[in-house]
Amino acid sequence: MPIFVWMAAAALSASIPVAWWALSADRHLSRRVTENLADYQPTMRQAVLSTPATERFLLPLARTIGSRLVRFTPIGWIDSKGTALAKAGLTGRVSPEQVLGIKLLLPLAVGALLGYRTLGDFSVRGVIMTITSAIAAFVIPDLAIKAKADRRAEEITILLPDILDQLTISVEAGLGFESALGRIASAEDNPLAVEFGRMLQDIRLGTPRVDALEGLANRSQVDDLRTVVLTLRQAEALGVPLAHSLRTLSADMREKRRFRAEEKANQLPIKMIFPLGLCILPVLFIVILGPAIIQFLELF
Repeated sequence: MPIFVWMAAAALSASIPVAWWALSADRHLSRRVTENLADYQPTMRQAVLSTPATERFLLPLARTIGSRLVRFTPIGWIDSKGTALAKAGLTGRVSPEQVLGIKLLLPLAVGALLGYRTLGDFSVRGVIMTITSAIAAFVIPDLAIKAKADRRAEEITILLPDILDQLTISVEAGLGFESALGRIASAEDNPLAVEFGRMLQDIRLGTPRVDALEGLANRSQVDDLRTVVLTLRQAEALGVPLAHSLRTLSADMREKRRFRAEEKANQLPIKMIFPLGLCILPVLFIVILGPAIIQFLELF
């Protein structure tokens, strides 16, 4: 019998177990997917209860209360608070009405709790503490938003030169501006990439690139990013090559970041005076002069 017949028979014999394994694995996988889909059928109540309590109760309550109090706010308060929320990256998650409701509910809760304790043991100190805590609770939401906005702005400022380098490399490699933005938005996980992703969504929805850039600058409220936006708008209006503008911006932003680091380093000796004078020097005086003072008192 020819050798190729033996080879064909051996290949056929080896293919039968492989085909059986592939078919059985596919059926097993399909069966598992079907079982998982059949088991997971959440009701509307389960879907609602799976969300955090703040989203189910506190935020809707704050929105309802805040919407009723909007008429009593100063003119422009809602717009300014919306700008602060956008700078903090909370647009779409927290509204100005919710912030207004929280600013009312939090002092009432703190004041009621401390006031109940004060009624059991009335004292002037307790009344002052209750009033002070209620005022602090009224201010805390604004301070929290401002702190988050400042941290986010600082992070964007630090990341900007590196992101501009990536944009420059992508544009010089042949990608368009929108394609380079999409690559960065999908590959990075930071506030600046999120802002670029939102800008890209605006462009894809029909917003002109100039308006999308202006919206990016208005949301972030970062001076360096506003400079980048103005430079890109001028480059587009004057017909300057985009890659050249991005490379120049990247070099300038990196130089600014180095100057900021040097400025903070030069401020350290002055900042160290206060903890040194308040915490370290008194301890040294006690350790060095303490025995001498004790001997002096024993002598006289």
